[in-house]
Amino acid sequence: MANLTACASIADRPPRLARSSYGCMEAVLKEKLPADLPDKRAHCIAGGLIARYCSVTEAYLAGAGKEVRDLLSRGDSAEWKDWQADRVGIECARETQDDAAVAACCAQRGY
Repeated sequence: MANLTACASIADRPPRLARSSYGCMEAVLKEKLPADLPDKRAHCIAGGLIARYCSVTEAYLAGAGKEVRDLLSRGDSAEWKDWQADRVGIECARETQDDAAVAACCAQRGY
């Protein structure tokens, strides 16, 4: 079932920001994610925007990769709630039509 949900399409998908997965994820974070967001809100919106501009699969990979990096580094600690926020953002991307609607969906869901 998880494999099928990763393939669900995103309505009105905008053009991809970079060819490679990492490049696309990085471009979304640099070009599309607003600065100075609270942590969980940033996770939610980032997950949604990566799903919109890259792919749902890449959004899941970005969220998991961030938590693994946190687990193995001295930076933020890995948190289950961050992963939950990423997944909510991905769901928001599936249900909305544009970037502003992703952010509004995250806010409506408490992120």
